[in-house]
Amino acid sequence: MTCTTCVTPFGVRAIIGDVRGKGLGAVQTVAAVLGSFRVCAHEWQDLGSLAERLELSIARNAPVGDENDPELFVTALVLEFPLRGGEVRIVDRGHPAPVVVGPKGARRLVTAPALPLGLGGLSPGAAAETTVHPLLPGEVVVVHTDGVSEARDGAGVFYPVLERLAQRFGGEGAPDPADVVSFVQADTERWSKECEDDQAVLALTLKEHPL
Repeated sequence: MTCTTCVTPFGVRAIIGDVRGKGLGAVQTVAAVLGSFRVCAHEWQDLGSLAERLELSIARNAPVGDENDPELFVTALVLEFPLRGGEVRIVDRGHPAPVVVGPKGARRLVTAPALPLGLGGLSPGAAAETTVHPLLPGEVVVVHTDGVSEARDGAGVFYPVLERLAQRFGGEGAPDPADVVSFVQADTERWSKECEDDQAVLALTLKEHPL
């Protein structure tokens, strides 16, 4: 599981990912994806090409014997907030789609899911599509791992991310990203006391649109 952000010549970029697999292979995969992102995010203008470089880093850094392990892969979202502001661009590699929350309520963004990182070889030559979504001032983009959306209550009901964010923040002005993260973390804990899956939440907004 991994998430990080960086400021690049193309805007603010972020990644959230969830590694499948265990042991040394999973640890090395997380390190490879993070390290590659921190370098390549500054070098590759096209988000789809950036995701392909992350895919390559997994193959190059897999432990000996794990190069073709079908259980070792990373679901991920790669996001870009361009310098001019006003939108977010997303490449979806098999990860839960983002939620946007703000003065107009909450909505789930429609992405174009491609195969997770590490499984791209199953569909060679298939380029991941970048989706572009307009953002209003004050809106917050919320991304999370499936440890959040798959948390269950005592009746086995999954945690309703969109609905809970809409109830708490929708229509109340510009939420603070830190408050959004704190709410989701505490709310999922209340919802599912026995959640065993790792959870990560990242909330991002642009305070001001550059002129």
